[in-house]
Parts: sequence; structure tokens; C-alpha cells
Amino acid sequence: MRIPRALAWLLVAMAMFTAGLLRQFHDLTPASPFLAPAVGSLLFACVLFLFLVAARERQVGAAPGPGVRLGSVTPILLILLVEKWISSSFYQPLFALAAPADLPDDAADAWFRMMCGLLLLAIVLITSRFSRPAASFVRARLAGWKALVGIATAALAVGGGSLVLALIARVVGSSISVPTPHPQGPLAVVLLGQAAIALAEETYFRGLLLGELLRLAPRLGLHAAPVRQWVALALTSALFGMEHVGSSTDWSDGARQLVFALALGALLGMIVLLTDNLWFAASLHAWINWLLLGAAPQLAYGPSQAALPAGASVSLTLITAFLAAFALQRRVQRR
Repeated sequence: MRIPRALAWLLVAMAMFTAGLLRQFHDLTPASPFLAPAVGSLLFACVLFLFLVAARERQVGAAPGPGVRLGSVTPILLILLVEKWISSSFYQPLFALAAPADLPDDAADAWFRMMCGLLLLAIVLITSRFSRPAASFVRARLAGWKALVGIATAALAVGGGSLVLALIARVVGSSISVPTPHPQGPLAVVLLGQAAIALAEETYFRGLLLGELLRLAPRLGLHAAPVRQWVALALTSALFGMEHVGSSTDWSDGARQLVFALALGALLGMIVLLTDNLWFAASLHAWINWLLLGAAPQLAYGPSQAALPAGASVSLTLITAFLAAFALQRRVQRR
């Protein structure tokens, strides 16, 4: 079965918008109500329908003609909706069964996020079977040696940004100290949980979804490589931004969160496209999460031990990371 390209674009856009609206595991556990059963049932119906379509398309095979083969679009629809069906229907009930009833809110949120990161990695393993090219895209960017290079380069970027800030402080005559981190929850759980979430989200957004969109783009009429990359980057960044907007009723606060998440998603996506290394982006992502949650060491200045806003450290680190990304790209090109 073939459909017009405009309809194929509409299906992809609607699926991504729906996935963004149904974000679930970023909220604090005590404040997040279970999703209405009707929504979970509707998602399951959509997933079941897409499985039937995929089975039928595989049985019939490719048919010549205008437009886009529906079977080419079903993998990304399944990836998006299966992830949302599992996360919205099962994450919180599983946590409610496993977590002690007297667990403090901060500890509950830290443990919940760790569980979500591990489960999202499992979902990536499951949904990667829907698209072999996307699975190959992820594997190539998670190759064993790239873990060491990516983590080490991210550590150098973080250290380089901190060194620049320390040098500036010394020039102006300010004292420097490193206060003890005070995270929102148990330190070890926050560190491991945020690392798991960072790796899972990079593998999902900048790995599986980005790879599948790059595969699908030529079938949707985007033949130039730069255009395919920018469109795939824009769509995955938009979804990442929607899923990271908090539940604040203040529009200005929500807008700032959206802009930050959109920019961060785009920058991390560029780093992946430049370096072909998901570990690099995941390490930076984990450090940003630790910093925002008070779990990462941060330089403090002066007798009052005042720290710079987290945004200043993040911005300087990302600038250093981009310099490192360009250096890695040139090294890969020479090979």
C-alpha cells in the first residue's frame, strides 16, 4: 500500500507530537497521576494496528507507484508509540509496587528516574528490531572503543570549562573553593540514575530516532544529505524539548525550559552527527543532569562561596565540547 508523501509527513508529525504530549517519566513520582486507562488502550490499539500493517506490508512486498510505501513509515511510528505505551502504562505501576510506601519524595524521584533510564534502554533494545538500519546506526555509534573516547573527551570538555572559569577567577583575584554537592536525593542513586537516563535518552533520541529519520528522509522527498540531517535533527530536538518541559503553570518559566531543552537537544544532536559517538553526548548529558540536580562538584568563588549559574558552566562546557567534536571529526575524516 502506498500513500501520498504529504500524508506520510503528517503521520510522522502526528506521532512525534503525540509522543511529546504523552511525556511521563520526567515528572516527580508523587505528583504524577497514572495515565487514564482509555489513553493506554488507545495507544495499544494504535500499536496493534501498526503491527498488522507491518505484517501485511512484509507479506505483500514493495509495490511500484507514486507516493511512499506505508511499510516504510511504520517502523518510526512503532518506535514512538511502543515507547510511549510502555512508559505511560507500566512505569509508575511498577514503581508503585516496588517502592516502599514511606520513601521520601526526593529519594522516590531519584529511584524512579533510575528505573526509567534502565527501562528506556530495554525499550530501545526492543524497538530497534523494528528497523535494522536504525539499529545499525545505534550500534556503530556505541562501538566499544567509542565509549572510552567519548567519556574521556566529555571529561576533558568539562575540565576545560572549569579550568577557564578558575583562571578567570584567579585573574580578578577571587578565591576558589569546591563545596560538597547537595543533590536532590541520595547521591549514588542520583549519579547512577541520571547516567542511565542520559545514556538511554541519547540512544533513543540521537540514536534510534535520528537514525530512522535519516533512513526515512529520502523516501519523503529529502535527497540532499545536509537537508536530511537538519530535518532529522530538528524533529528529534523538538520531541526532546517537548518531553523535557516541566509542569510549571508559569508561561515564562515553561518557555525558558522549552528553549533550553530545544537548544540542548540540537547541540547534542550536532555533536553526535559530527563525532558519530553517542557516548560523548551521553556523558555531557549526564554531567548537565548532575549539575542541575546539585550532584556534580561546582566551583564557588569568594568568601561567600557563591557559585555561577549552572547555565554559565553548561555554556562554556558545550563550547569546549564543540571544539573537541570538530577535532574528533577531522581525525575520523583523515582515517
